[in-house]
Amino acid sequence: MSEVAETNKLSKELNKIYRHILRNERKIKQMQKELQEWRNLANGQFKELNFADLLHDTIIESGWLHDKSFSLHGWAANYSFIYMLYRILDNAKPQNILEMGMGQTSRLTSQYAAYCNPNATLDIIENDAGWISTYQPQLAQNEHTKVHQRDLEFFTYDKVECRKYKDLNEVIGNTKYDLIIVDGPFGGRQTFPRSNILDLIKNHNLADDFIVIFDDAERKGEQNTIAQTIKLLQEQNVEHFVFQRNGIKTQTYITSLTKSFIQYL
Repeated sequence: MSEVAETNKLSKELNKIYRHILRNERKIKQMQKELQEWRNLANGQFKELNFADLLHDTIIESGWLHDKSFSLHGWAANYSFIYMLYRILDNAKPQNILEMGMGQTSRLTSQYAAYCNPNATLDIIENDAGWISTYQPQLAQNEHTKVHQRDLEFFTYDKVECRKYKDLNEVIGNTKYDLIIVDGPFGGRQTFPRSNILDLIKNHNLADDFIVIFDDAERKGEQNTIAQTIKLLQEQNVEHFVFQRNGIKTQTYITSLTKSFIQYL
């Protein structure tokens, strides 16, 4: 066999070995990625169980939380969310609350407005009229608690259709909210969901002492909205503090410096 033929043969063998190594490397990287995902899931479930215990121990003797039954699964709020929201209501005592998206958190905020701080105002925004008629009777009733049905408007951001509440300013007017819960409308698979919060800040509906809670903050779309919110606050020279809580889902909290103590709750 000539030297050229021998060289070509060796080259083919080396290429074959190299391709085999690359395939194995890709398999190893994929296995490592899947292992990390399983670790993250297990860690999230462990934290969620911890928050479930914390919530149970915290509310067991609550004087104002009359109905302590929550259905925290699926798309609903999770234990880390409900635990932190209860602690915020119980300790920060917000006066004007805006909740975007009706659900399990509404059962908590409505009881706060009815039994803990009857002078507080609670505005709940929901687009689904059928959901309102089904769910509203489960809420604690108070003259200062109002549920507002608002249709959705659609816009394109980064070539993806996104949703927001339409004409929200007609509902909230000049009210300055010290607690805003950003959990609606439905935000899955959107690049810029739940963007009404930016309009609220631009229209000065944020109180000087404020807490803003973003649910589903592990999702890329919500992260985009959170980043734009922080950018807008910086542009307006609003001093603020940011932190997260993680269970099986993630919540991001943006507060005025005066309310940053909630990170320790």
